[in-house]
Amino acid sequence: MAVVVNPGLDRSALRMDPAATASSGLPLQDTSPSTDPAELREIIVRQGALIRSYQDQVESLQSEICNASAAAPSRDPPAVRGESPRLAMPEKYDGPADRCCGFLRQCEVFFSHKPGIYREDGTRCVFLLSLLTGKALDWASAVWDADPLIHSSFSFFAGMIWEVFEYPAGGKDISLQLMELRQGSDSAADYAIKFRTLAAQSGWNEAALWAVFRGGLNPVLQTELACRKDAASLMQFVATAICLDNLLRQHQAGVRPPVSAHPRVRADVPRPREEVPEPMQLWRSRLT
Repeated sequence: MAVVVNPGLDRSALRMDPAATASSGLPLQDTSPSTDPAELREIIVRQGALIRSYQDQVESLQSEICNASAAAPSRDPPAVRGESPRLAMPEKYDGPADRCCGFLRQCEVFFSHKPGIYREDGTRCVFLLSLLTGKALDWASAVWDADPLIHSSFSFFAGMIWEVFEYPAGGKDISLQLMELRQGSDSAADYAIKFRTLAAQSGWNEAALWAVFRGGLNPVLQTELACRKDAASLMQFVATAICLDNLLRQHQAGVRPPVSAHPRVRADVPRPREEVPEPMQLWRSRLT
């Protein structure tokens, strides 16, 4: 609903008395303009300049953030750590000399792949004791309380096991076993396995090992290798010997005469019957 104001009405009549307004409870409002248009324009101009200044500061901050992000070195995403392989438990050890080295090696590898569980030496010693059986367990039980280092230092405990059970086979040291090693009826591959096992523990140089390996081969194989060009290394020579031995064995297996499914039956030829002299003839021959 529009309110029509009489233009002839005095403006002062429209103004409310402040005392009357206060007594009536109405809010105070000053409806008369307090400033002129020029001052309003100046205020608007200053507000616009201030807003532009804020915009410039915001743009400057955004630019600095972008530059800092570009200058920061890019970090590779963290590598996803795969699960550690599930290793088989080392086999129990009952004291044979030919298994001592392999048993201790398996335990070391097992510990290295489970550092969170077997970090302390005491835990390793207890685990090592739990894998002993037979005469090895009898020995460990006897010395377990003899020295505190046995159940507090893995290297000490493993060293004692090595000293007690790692003795040369047949009482012979590694060098003597290596010098007496012969191929015999074994294949060159089996002979090479025995040779490499002893050679790894001997500390000999390659020239000495080469001579020992060649001298232990069968004479036929030595002759065949003598007619061939020398290999560049001991490993190549061993590989050549194995390959040549396999060829010789295949050839020997192929030249054997085939076994017939129907064996030939030997016909018995009747032997001529000898004439047996009569008793009278024997008697006459004695007389003459």
